Amino acid sequence: MHRLFLALVGLLLLSLLLPFTILRALEFGTESTSMPTITDFNKLLEPGRHRVAVRIDDHNRKFVFVTPTGFKPGRSLPIVFFMHGAGGSAEQAARTYGWAEKSEAEHFFVAFPEGLPLRADSNGKFHIWRDERGDFPSDVNDVHFFEELLNKLEIVLPIDRHRIYITGFSNGAGMTFTLGAHFSDRIAAIAPVSSQSFANVTSLARPLPVYYLTGTADPLIPYHGGKTTFPSISFGKEYEYPPVQETVDLWAHLDGCPAQPQVISDLNGVRILRYGLERNPVEVLFTTIEGNGHHWPGSVEPLPRVICGPTLDPFNATDRIWDFFKRHPLTK
Repeated sequence: MHRLFLALVGLLLLSLLLPFTILRALEFGTESTSMPTITDFNKLLEPGRHRVAVRIDDHNRKFVFVTPTGFKPGRSLPIVFFMHGAGGSAEQAARTYGWAEKSEAEHFFVAFPEGLPLRADSNGKFHIWRDERGDFPSDVNDVHFFEELLNKLEIVLPIDRHRIYITGFSNGAGMTFTLGAHFSDRIAAIAPVSSQSFANVTSLARPLPVYYLTGTADPLIPYHGGKTTFPSISFGKEYEYPPVQETVDLWAHLDGCPAQPQVISDLNGVRILRYGLERNPVEVLFTTIEGNGHHWPGSVEPLPRVICGPTLDPFNATDRIWDFFKRHPLTK
């Protein structure tokens, strides 16, 4: 009887501590103190990696910005925005997914904006994006934050306005869908990885090319739909997701693509479906990795398997997404 009582107490403590343990595990590493924080956007004209603070909508916002080596102000460059996952940060994103290195190799700007804590008025480190899903805090307008940030960057930097791209992971992928839906007249293409679309829109200003990547064994975004494995990720609530296919069908519809896809390839557990008309650059390229969990293929800091499932790397997602972006400049 005594042992049974102790076992029940242990289970109770575990149930109470599990949400906090999971949230803590999703806080990615420590922040660097070697990079000074600047507020002058003109400093972004200097090649290097910059940590920037800016005041937008009465909130102190941060982002990391990479200006590639050899940049000269007279030449316009593409820009990629990378949106981190829940619990991530600008610096964590800059060091984890290979986009800083890719910007140097391919010569483009890359910005890593940072979300605000669950309570925007707190000093918490668990940063999230308000991507318009119903159970997220709505005390901050991250759509407007992105718009203002892009406007400010365009004033100072020679950004190629036909080649503005957004990609992101997890909660950042949800935000990528949302931003693409709201700014399809300014964004050339988007590439969300490991999330679904929560955008409150029913039409786009213009069709928007989408590269969408997910794993079939993702416990946080169930491929066939269902409740999340760890309810605490949804801020203490059980969240029921629809099948991933609903997001694919939605964006194929928004882009005016045929409902039936073309199978581009299906090899070694990687399946690529293309929704789009032949010889039309507008497409939804839907890639699934059989058996992969909540994971960005090729990232250097994968999440714990106990939380996010298997971490498979059949290819480098950053390389594939950049190749997709290069094929899709903004057309009007």
